[in-house]
Amino acid sequence: MERSDGSAAAVGLAGTNDSDWLAGWVARITRTAAYDIAIRAIYILWILFLANQIFSQFLVYLRQAENLPAALFISSVVARGTVFAFLATLAVFTMLRSRPVAKAPGIAPRVIASVGTFLVMLLPLFPHRDLSFAMNAVSALVTVTGNCMAFYVVCWLGRSLSTMAEARRLVIAGPYRYVRNPLYLAEEVAVIGAFIQYASPWTAVLICAHWLFQMARMKNEERILRDTFPDEYAGYARTTARLIPGVY
Repeated sequence: MERSDGSAAAVGLAGTNDSDWLAGWVARITRTAAYDIAIRAIYILWILFLANQIFSQFLVYLRQAENLPAALFISSVVARGTVFAFLATLAVFTMLRSRPVAKAPGIAPRVIASVGTFLVMLLPLFPHRDLSFAMNAVSALVTVTGNCMAFYVVCWLGRSLSTMAEARRLVIAGPYRYVRNPLYLAEEVAVIGAFIQYASPWTAVLICAHWLFQMARMKNEERILRDTFPDEYAGYARTTARLIPGVY
């Protein structure tokens, strides 16, 4: 019995040590410049892959669009172009961001952030819908509006833009005076515009899953900001809505 208990304790201790070692290794790796560069490279390569998918679909569309009315053709080109612009904007801002001063611990926040980011980028892999002039115009307008909002927010964020749950500096001016997460709001407006072009039951499920992960991601980011800037963030959070003023 004593030997059995001792062996169990040894196994438990070994398991704990292995777990601690793995957690320490992950923490060390994620603080290196190489990790930051690798994450940016993966993100940008994925965006380039999706941009190629959009461009390939666009070439097919051009070959089939010879007899379309000019207004419908132009609205479709603009709508597709705005999706491309949205991906390009994300790539540029990812390349320009600075190194973080703090990161959320553990694997879960990184998985949530990655899934929340990449899920919506699967949209161009689904069949593109043939839309009417009115729906193309709506899609283009909503996507452009979301992109313009996102560009404005990122101008305030500057090099503090994050993909993972990280803290660079606390931004509370500009659009951040009204909500704590204006970039999420802007991105989701653009996502709705892009979704119109690929709308189907499967893409609706995709978007709903994306929103669930984005909500979890948002809370993880707020947690690391609260831990990194405790006094400033506590007062800011008490007086500023999370996403929609007066609602949430």
